[in-house]
Amino acid sequence: MKNKSYLIRAIAGMLVVSSFAMCTKNKIDGPLSTPSVTNAKFSSLAITDCTYTVQPSEWMVDGTNIPAGSTVCIPAGKRGALLLKNFKGTAAAPIVIINKGGKVTFSTAVTASYGFKTQNCQYFKILGNGDPDTEYGFDINGGNIGMTMDNLSSDFEIANVEVRNSGFAGIMAKTDPTCDEATWRGHFTMQNVILHDNYVHKTGGEGFYVGNSFYANGVSLSCGKVWPGDVVNVKLYKNITDSTGAEGIQVGSAILGCEIYNNTVKTPGVSPFASYQNNGIQIGEGTGGKCYNNVIKDAPGNGIIVLGLGDNLVFNNYIINSKAYGIFADSRYTPGPNFQFINNTIIGSALGGIKLNSETIPMNTVINNAIIQSDLVLPIIKKSSNVKLTASNNYVANDVSPCQFVNYAEDDFHLLSSSPLINAGANVLSYGVEFDYYGTQRPSADAFAIGATEY
Repeated sequence: MKNKSYLIRAIAGMLVVSSFAMCTKNKIDGPLSTPSVTNAKFSSLAITDCTYTVQPSEWMVDGTNIPAGSTVCIPAGKRGALLLKNFKGTAAAPIVIINKGGKVTFSTAVTASYGFKTQNCQYFKILGNGDPDTEYGFDINGGNIGMTMDNLSSDFEIANVEVRNSGFAGIMAKTDPTCDEATWRGHFTMQNVILHDNYVHKTGGEGFYVGNSFYANGVSLSCGKVWPGDVVNVKLYKNITDSTGAEGIQVGSAILGCEIYNNTVKTPGVSPFASYQNNGIQIGEGTGGKCYNNVIKDAPGNGIIVLGLGDNLVFNNYIINSKAYGIFADSRYTPGPNFQFINNTIIGSALGGIKLNSETIPMNTVINNAIIQSDLVLPIIKKSSNVKLTASNNYVANDVSPCQFVNYAEDDFHLLSSSPLINAGANVLSYGVEFDYYGTQRPSADAFAIGATEY
């Protein structure tokens, strides 16, 4: 692979013992929480002494002289946009930026560049859990990009933040390549990107936009063709997106350690800025890893679109009422061995359940999926005979009622004992599918269930 040397450097960059290291795990410890409109397990972080307090009049804070391990407090109230630059924590002692005394609202015009931005920052956490009565302690209203971590920012955690009414993306995390070599692949790797328990809604573009979208072919600039940097170790979980202009979640260039899970994506793609930008979750060029235990509803395009590296495992997702396909896969740049679609439940996709345009990948694996849709469309569609496919134990029906969910209308996807999905699946432990949508161990009895939920 022509980018092998870059991959090796990116892997080496992960070998750091830090407070972020817990996110390198591939398995979930303990039960997974059910995606919902609110975070039932919200907890606040006790604030100790503030090393620095950001004043309402400050639009920019240079953290050059703020030491690692500091707590930076932003007092409750309404204020304008904020830029943080040169904040440098360490792996063992990140800098924590937190709200104090209640909710902080960053309010700015939608034509402004951003609401909250970091520039050249590393090992930091922006946490809106500084008050026990405020779930989203940072509220970012407006800005072309609501919140952006760019300009060589890396190793960060963003949690308990609400972003709304942005002109373009809600939360963006990427450094686009410029004619500065420091931004190029092989020179810069954004790593340890942890985004969780955030609420992003009413955006003009993507809800979450992580990594560059043009991994394979790069971008043409005045200095010639340049390639975006790799992204390593992305964990994007327990977020809610609603009414986003384009995709609810889009991740690109994430070559290693990417996991997208336990998110709720509702009504994406309401005003896409370009054709085919109206999907639920996009696993973009250069992105491998896992996408699981998400619920995606009412996408005007595809529920999940996979353009990844070819080491992609997509499982335990509920994909409901997509106007195109439930899952769409295309092998644009796929040096890896397979796309694996296992134990998903796909309901009401207008054009069909799983569309495979992935002709160049060695194998597409489609096992234990429940596909409920009109008899007028096919459950699994191959672009041509060049698509290699292994398929088994998929359940196909035209009505959701026989699946026997406890309360489908209220998103209770547990199964009643009479469900035909129980004990009808293949053994998928060898694929790494060891639990279901609710965190129940697979198999829960003698055999595996079909679909995202075990009995």
